[in-house]
Amino acid sequence: MKLLLDFDGVLITTPSWRKVTRLDDGFLTFNPQCACNIAEVVAHYSAEVVLTTTHRIHYDNQTWRQLLANRGIVTHKVSKINEVKHHFEIGNRCDEIMQWIEQQADIDNNINGNMDFIIIDDDKSLNNLPPNIKNKWIQTEFMLGFTDELKETTL
Repeated sequence: MKLLLDFDGVLITTPSWRKVTRLDDGFLTFNPQCACNIAEVVAHYSAEVVLTTTHRIHYDNQTWRQLLANRGIVTHKVSKINEVKHHFEIGNRCDEIMQWIEQQADIDNNINGNMDFIIIDDDKSLNNLPPNIKNKWIQTEFMLGFTDELKETTL
């Protein structure tokens, strides 16, 4: 199972008018309950985390794995939805996910509807996903993040 994971509005729920605190490792603090909920989903599915967050450009995959572990989210593998290096290269989230799915289908010889993944994200552009992909999307609300209720839906 692969978990396509955004941070802002999923794990980071700090209002835009308030400064987000950082842990000693230098990266932003996650909402503790949201992080616990994501950790449960990752553990339940033995999920690989695929970063869709715009923050993905700041560190390599091994560093991300450690940063997630520092926040209680332990996974055997972290990858990125693509290999863009700069903010100006980051595309529309819906388009990025569709491109990733096409690449995975080529690699795994899977048909889109049969791929084993879920998307956890607050990005409203994902409403434009095709129905067979959209049904794998758990939509969060920015100020609430990945709630207990959404966790139960995901499990």
